Amino acid sequence: MNMGNVMGNVVWTTKDFKAYGRLSIGSTGHKNMHIGLSLGGSGLDAKGGIVGGTIELSEINVYLKIREDPGMEPDHTVGMKLFASQSRLDYMGTSVLMGRVSSFAVTLRDEWKLKQCAEEDEDATRRGATIFILGDLEWDQLQLIISKSTTADLLKMHHKLDEFFSQQFKSSKRVFSSLQPTRHKSSVKQKHKDGNRKLANVLGISTGQDARHHRHWQGVLSRVSGLRLTTLPLPLPDSGTVLGGSLELHGKTISLACFHGVNFKSKSWALFSLQEPYINFTSEVQDVPGDPPRDTHIVQNLTFSLGVMEQTHAQHVSMATVCRITRNMVFPPQFRTIQEWFHYAFCTSELDNVDRFPSLDRSDSLLSSSSEGKRASTRLQDHNHSSETIFALPSMQIHLNTKHLQSATTPDFMDEKPKVECALVTEFQDHIFVAVDAENFFFLHDLISSYVKDTKEKMARKIKVGSENDSKDGIDKKPKVVRVNEPTQLLQQDWREFTCTTWHLEPTVRLLSWATKNLEPYGVDYILQKLGFSHARTTIPKWLQRGCMDPLDKVLSVLMFRMIAAIYEHDTANK
Repeated sequence: MNMGNVMGNVVWTTKDFKAYGRLSIGSTGHKNMHIGLSLGGSGLDAKGGIVGGTIELSEINVYLKIREDPGMEPDHTVGMKLFASQSRLDYMGTSVLMGRVSSFAVTLRDEWKLKQCAEEDEDATRRGATIFILGDLEWDQLQLIISKSTTADLLKMHHKLDEFFSQQFKSSKRVFSSLQPTRHKSSVKQKHKDGNRKLANVLGISTGQDARHHRHWQGVLSRVSGLRLTTLPLPLPDSGTVLGGSLELHGKTISLACFHGVNFKSKSWALFSLQEPYINFTSEVQDVPGDPPRDTHIVQNLTFSLGVMEQTHAQHVSMATVCRITRNMVFPPQFRTIQEWFHYAFCTSELDNVDRFPSLDRSDSLLSSSSEGKRASTRLQDHNHSSETIFALPSMQIHLNTKHLQSATTPDFMDEKPKVECALVTEFQDHIFVAVDAENFFFLHDLISSYVKDTKEKMARKIKVGSENDSKDGIDKKPKVVRVNEPTQLLQQDWREFTCTTWHLEPTVRLLSWATKNLEPYGVDYILQKLGFSHARTTIPKWLQRGCMDPLDKVLSVLMFRMIAAIYEHDTANK
């Protein structure tokens, strides 16, 4: 199809679509269902517009499993597997983002456990019933290439697409409005608004209080209090039900190339490489015993590790590196395929091993008519880049435990701040190696500063959408002004007080001189003090909580609310 000057000519192709399923039901309420969908491949290609690029998917499988029996805890599982995917996003004819992932799989399931005889126990650790959401996400290789302008360009692309599809939707709605009765249309619209408003009120989104207090679970606890389902042997208790779950993310490698400039033609860039990264987040929520309204007690755990903690090797083994890469060629490269770009950016890194990534050759897909479709047999060019290691990290593990006590009602600014107790423990298998080269440190500092500055300037200012580009279609209208806040603004809106009860951060940093002689290692506390982190004991747990644990906890609470609402509506409809 042709999508005007926004996306130009768009081609979407798929192949080998399959659907399968099996169903077993009984009059007693027994239900066993397995539904699956799969695609051999799918590709989306857009050329000739403001927003362009390509997205390719290979071997997609999506499945849903439902198992319910009277008097037994339900079991629901949804998952997706993807052999490989790669994408390139372009803005105004220039590539702003390239990414690809292989052997990607995600699984999401629920776990219900009820005690037949709930014991009378005033202890806060009582578990009359538990409902958990368990998520697992894994991959083999995850690789990204970005530049300084990537964030701002992606934001512009989002506004362009949002405006285009909004106009198309309004035009289509105007055409078909005469075919729908006014009463039915209003009722559907009102029902959709009521559903969104209900979810927003339960999760505390509409008032903006969620960003300050992070009260994610109070509405969900209220929803499960005394819940009765035909598949459960007993109704859930009025209080004491434990909610929560875990999210696990793990893969073989994560590779990120950050070009020091506005595009991928820059002469130098930084490589951030992680090997065997692992993240595990768990959250458990329960009402505090007592008369209603009850306080809420939350325990969260975050574990991050690189590699496997084993005995110390005789030689340093790097599980994560930060490198500076410099192109020795005078002129920037001219590549036509994504595979060539990734080989160009990461060819000097043995840790990433990007050439192991499976080739998504278009000659083997429905897009074989493309002139780019014969790259599998093309030999990748050798590049003579200069590579310098700035940081090298060994196998390591970081564990953060936080305990929250939230009052029954949302506190205001006159009330005492809710307390968050933190415990941070780390373990490093070897020293952190840091190269002694002022030029490389200045390069890394300048690169990070330019990324942060460019993002703040372009996201915090007013962005005009739909001005000069709309004149090409002969549409003369007033530009739409959108205000975008600074990305870290929500992280700073926090009405909580953090105290660190346990602090064990004791890796040593070994410096490598220009003569490659090892200098005596320094303690990390000494280095943090020299860098200006005088309150690292509180600052590091606080920002890990805000930047990582709070979003993951919010995801779990939304999934829990949606799951319980869907099961309750389905159970009510079958009565």
